[in-house]
Amino acid sequence: MQQKWNQNFDGEPMADIPQKFLNAGCDVYMVMQLRHDEKIFDERFASMRELNRLGKTPDPEHYEVTYYADLPAMWQDVPSDEVLEELFQMFNLSRPQDFEGHSLSVSDVIMLNQDGKISAHYVDSIGFKELPGFLDKKQERSSVLQTLKEKCDAPECNPIVCRKARAEHEL
Repeated sequence: MQQKWNQNFDGEPMADIPQKFLNAGCDVYMVMQLRHDEKIFDERFASMRELNRLGKTPDPEHYEVTYYADLPAMWQDVPSDEVLEELFQMFNLSRPQDFEGHSLSVSDVIMLNQDGKISAHYVDSIGFKELPGFLDKKQERSSVLQTLKEKCDAPECNPIVCRKARAEHEL
């Protein structure tokens, strides 16, 4: 018998759920909404076009999981674009009783795990925009100046005033 994904999280911190979502052994979904934080106020209800205009992209660090559940059996063989539309309707017209977030709106993210394929979808002003690698951990990147300093063979190199041509730093 298949164990229900949403029954595995009673009392668990919401921060632990995304990793368990990735490892779920059945078809599941989760809804993520922006945290209430003044620093990201301009992202709330912003279309993808507006985010791009601001030089931003959806950042998983700005979101919290507001709902997670098994994908209803009747939707398990349905294409993801149709599932997204069904979820949008459900979270706006007949929200689950245990859902405490706001109605599904622009800037929310719906994550799907169907047949082991993980996908993230930004709720846009019209339709959904896929967010490849949304939950992937961001690798620490050294600054360009640090990279230049490490690549330059002159021990006294200060990349800001180094006289070597950019190509000579072997980036």
